[in-house]
Amino acid sequence: MRPNFDRAGHSGQKPSFSLSRITTTLLLAGSLAGCGSLFGGDEPDTSAPLGAVTESSRNARGLTGVGRVSAENQAIEATGGFVVADEPQAALVARDVLEAGGTAADAAVSLYFMLAVTQPQAAGLGGGGICLVHDRSDRKTESIEFLPRRASAGGSVAVPGNVRGFALMHAKYGQASWSRLLAPAERLAATGTPVSRAMARALGPHTNLLRGDGALAKGLLTSGGLPLKELNEATQIELASTLGLVRSRGVSALYSGDGVTTFADAIRESGGNVSVADLRNYRPVVSEAGRLEAGVVSLHTPSNNVGAGAFAGKLWAALEGVAPTDGEGAARAAEAAALQLGAPDRLPDDLGSTGFAVVTANGDAVACAVTTNGAFGTGRTASGMGVVLARSPDDPASGLASAFLAPVIAVAADNATLSFAGASAGGPSAVAGVLQVARQMLVSDGKALGAALQAATPGPAPLVNAISCPAGLPGGLAQCEFGVDPDGAGLGAEAISQ
Repeated sequence: MRPNFDRAGHSGQKPSFSLSRITTTLLLAGSLAGCGSLFGGDEPDTSAPLGAVTESSRNARGLTGVGRVSAENQAIEATGGFVVADEPQAALVARDVLEAGGTAADAAVSLYFMLAVTQPQAAGLGGGGICLVHDRSDRKTESIEFLPRRASAGGSVAVPGNVRGFALMHAKYGQASWSRLLAPAERLAATGTPVSRAMARALGPHTNLLRGDGALAKGLLTSGGLPLKELNEATQIELASTLGLVRSRGVSALYSGDGVTTFADAIRESGGNVSVADLRNYRPVVSEAGRLEAGVVSLHTPSNNVGAGAFAGKLWAALEGVAPTDGEGAARAAEAAALQLGAPDRLPDDLGSTGFAVVTANGDAVACAVTTNGAFGTGRTASGMGVVLARSPDDPASGLASAFLAPVIAVAADNATLSFAGASAGGPSAVAGVLQVARQMLVSDGKALGAALQAATPGPAPLVNAISCPAGLPGGLAQCEFGVDPDGAGLGAEAISQ
């Protein structure tokens, strides 16, 4: 049965829905005082052990294990913003961007490209996604859709959208140098990335898949053919080379000029049918974000023109009969809603998706979710380029991953006061999880974000990351909390203004 949201993630109809503490279980241990600023030319310090639990007090660089703005920074108004992501090294890179004066969009761009290195199963350059951007000065929240799309000639490989999408967001909302935002990801892919616990968990279940592609095997397996473990070093030379081209040439490295022919040829050599025209003609879609009513604020979701927005709206209505703290009930409601829209009875356990959010102290926000339509997409990389190729949206199961991307941003009626940003991805229960956290923080009284995250999902996956400012930003900084899913291995970090 063909789903009502089509395999490109678009809905078959346009519904008119209106819509403290966190114990981050796995953080970087040790002092980060020696971390160089992204704009200062120094790479982030990734030598500290990964996976240890930090004490609850903050250190001088803004890493926190509690998830609330520290009193000393409240007093001097030093907090620059917050970052939450499924992988620590990517979160730290984004934090550095905020600390150097970058915008929320700048930080999200740098975070994504680092995820392409440290979470290649979900954030590969061959995938796509959706970002919500709240611009307080313009009092608007936009949905930027750059999902993996079917090739004009069909086949198993999708037309990639990530580089196009993040480049567009940077052009509209960024102010930092594109080259400097991508430099950390390129550098660590080339010189070696210490494997975080989050990265190790992502690699572990996919040994046979990784063995099937030369670039993946060389970069992500040991000499004995086993997935790299925590604190091993991952070097991805082909990916680093491609990141270098994207850093120096922008989208033309893959979508125009000589670069588009090289990329199309590389995809064809790896079994895909993506043409030069498919790549040249790919354009992200920018539209008004969906809106759901959540108490006195509006919860923005992906546009109702895409499956992710349609599903979020349908599920929001279905959750009215489920307690905000009932994670299992919400998951059941999500599965039922997906079945009603034509999803198969069983989806893959891992849809190759991840979500993250960035909020600045002035109330700007970006929430994104990206996917490769299955863990490591097709299991192949573009020949000689290290780019993980996403599965086509025509895939009967994994192709539906785009419908379950769940970035959300909540703002007050004035469209200028931000109260919540979060993201999840990975199946119907991912959407249920982030909506349940939002319900607890926006509709229920007095809920702490840590408890809300714990109650949102019934099992270890999917993961929900969130930033909550119940008193609103700007102005209510002292009440902000931020955190990552306690079942994951991600990071929530506070940026300190320079």
